[in-house]
Amino acid sequence: METSDPGPADGEERPRTRSNPEGAEDRRSSSGSLSSTPPPQPAVGSRVEGEGEASSTDGAPSSTSTITTTVPAPAAASVATTTASVTAPVSAAKDRPKATQPTVPPQIPPPAELQIRAPRVNCPEKVIICLDLSEEMSLQKLESFNGSKTNALNISQKMIEMFVRTKHKIDKRHEFALVVVNDDALWLSGFTSDPRELCSCLYDLETNVCESFNLEDLLNVILQKIELPLMDNVQTIPPPFVVRTLLIYSRHAGQLQFNPSDAVSKMLRSPYFFFDVIYLHNGTDEQVDDNSWRDIYASFSNLDSKGMCYRFEVSLCSPAIELYNCMAKLLCHPLQRPFQSHASYSLLEGDDAQEIEATV
Repeated sequence: METSDPGPADGEERPRTRSNPEGAEDRRSSSGSLSSTPPPQPAVGSRVEGEGEASSTDGAPSSTSTITTTVPAPAAASVATTTASVTAPVSAAKDRPKATQPTVPPQIPPPAELQIRAPRVNCPEKVIICLDLSEEMSLQKLESFNGSKTNALNISQKMIEMFVRTKHKIDKRHEFALVVVNDDALWLSGFTSDPRELCSCLYDLETNVCESFNLEDLLNVILQKIELPLMDNVQTIPPPFVVRTLLIYSRHAGQLQFNPSDAVSKMLRSPYFFFDVIYLHNGTDEQVDDNSWRDIYASFSNLDSKGMCYRFEVSLCSPAIELYNCMAKLLCHPLQRPFQSHASYSLLEGDDAQEIEATV
C-alpha cells in the first residue's frame, strides 16, 4: 500500500487547477518518494488542454489523467505510448461540436395580404346591415323550426334583430345602420346605438322585382356616410372604431357589376373596414341546374384583399337554422376573430363532423 510521510505540504489536498490538474505534481513512486522522472511532456500538455474542454462540456474527468497517475515512473516509455493512444479520443471530444438545445421552429406568418395590421382590441363597431329586397327573398323554400316553409326575408328580419340586440348587450357603444338594396341602394336608417330604432324600420319592408344589382353603387352610398379612422401607427395604436358592412344577398341571376373607383378601392383596403356577406342561392334545388351562383360567390371573395372578411353561402332549400348559424358566427369582433379558414365553432373534437353538416 502506498504511504507517504505527513508534512505541511502533504497534510491537505491540493486544489485542482488548470496548472495543477488533480495534483499532478504530487504523484509519488511506489517507494513513497517523489518520482524523479516527470510524466512525458506531450501527454501532460495534451491532457491539460483536453481537461479544460471536457469540463466545459460534459463535466467528467478525462480518461487520460487516470492512466497517467497509475503508471509507475520506470515505465515512462510505456506511459508515453499509452497516453498517446488515449489522446486521440480526447482530441476527438475536443473537436466534437457542443450539444445544443432543440429550438422551436419559428412561426411562419401568413402572406402579407393576410396579416392583421390593427391591434386586436374590442373597439366600438359601426355595423351597416345591407338587406337585399329582390323577389328571391320572398320564395317559400326555407324550412322553419316547426317544419313549415317560410321565406328568406322573414328569417332575415328575425336574425338581424337578434344580431343587433346581442351586439348591443356585448358593447353598448356599437352603432347600427340599415341599407335596403333593390335596383339601387337606399340608406334607410342612420347610425344608432338603440336596437329598437333600427328594428322599427326592419319589419315594414317588401320585396320587389329587381333587374340588376350594382355593387359599386352600394359601396358609394356607404362611402358617403362613413369616415374611416386615420391612425399614425396602425399596428400599435387602437382605432376609435371600425366599420363593418354585412350584406345579406339572394340573387342568383347575372354577374355583379363592379368597377370600383379609387376612393372605393381605398376603403376596401383600409384595415378598419370589413365587408361580410351571407349569400342565399338555389344551389341544391333539384329543379335548378345552374351553377352561376358560384361565380357570384367568388366575386364577393375577390373583394377581400386583407383576408379578414367572412363569407357564407346557404341554400334556400336548407333548414332555416343554417341561416341563424351563419349570423351567429358574425357576432365576433372583426379585429379579434381569426381567419375564416382557421375558425372552429365546436366545443368537442367529435363535434367537427356535425358542424360541417350544419354549415353549408
